Amino acid sequence: MVICQINADPSFDSNIYLIIGGRTALIDTGTGGANPENIAGIKKILKGKNLDMIILTHFHYDHTGGLSGMLKEFDSEVSAGAGDAPYIMGGDPIYTMSGMFGGEHEPVDVIGLTEDDIVDLGDHRLRVINTPGHTCGGICLYDEITHSLFSGDTVFSRGVGRTDFPTGSAKELTESLRKLSGIDVKMLYPGHSDISSDGNEAVRYGLLMMGGL
Repeated sequence: MVICQINADPSFDSNIYLIIGGRTALIDTGTGGANPENIAGIKKILKGKNLDMIILTHFHYDHTGGLSGMLKEFDSEVSAGAGDAPYIMGGDPIYTMSGMFGGEHEPVDVIGLTEDDIVDLGDHRLRVINTPGHTCGGICLYDEITHSLFSGDTVFSRGVGRTDFPTGSAKELTESLRKLSGIDVKMLYPGHSDISSDGNEAVRYGLLMMGGL
C-alpha cells in the first residue's frame, strides 16, 4: 500500500490522501478550489489507473467540496459514515457549511459505512471506526497491517476537531478518542496539519485536551 498526500492548497483544503493498493482510494477531496491541480496530481500518480473509490471522513465542505469535480474526472464510488452520508447526498448547506466557504454541494449518491465495515484495497483492508463528536457520523479508517489511522478531524497530531458546529458533541468526541486509545496507532494521517509517526501519543494528547485522562 502506497500513501500519497495530495494538497495543492493546504491553507483552505483538508488533507487529501491517495492510497494505491490492489485498488485505489482517495480519502477526502478538499473544497474543490484546487481541484485542477489536485486532479492533475492524482492522474500523474495513477498513470492511467482509475480511482476506484472516494471515502469522506465527514460532511464538512473543506473535506467534501471537491467531490463533484472529482467525479467528473474519475468513475469512483463514494462512501462516508452512515450518519453523515445523507447530508452529503442532499448537499445540505447548513450542516456541510458550504455557504460559509462560498460554495455549494451537488447531490451525489453516497454509500453509508458503519462500524467495522471493511474497505478492501486488495493487499490492505481499512476498517471503519465510528468516531462521532466533530460531526454525528464522522469516521476514521484503520489499517491493521501497518497500524495506520486516517483520522479526519477527530484527532490531529497536536489537537482535536471542534465540537461547536452542527451535530458536534464534546462528550461524543471524548468517547471516540477513548475508543481510539484502545488500538495501536503508529502512523496518523489527520484531516489537517502534519502527519504523525506517533499516533498513540496524538490520541493521548487529544484525550488530555478533552479532559478524558
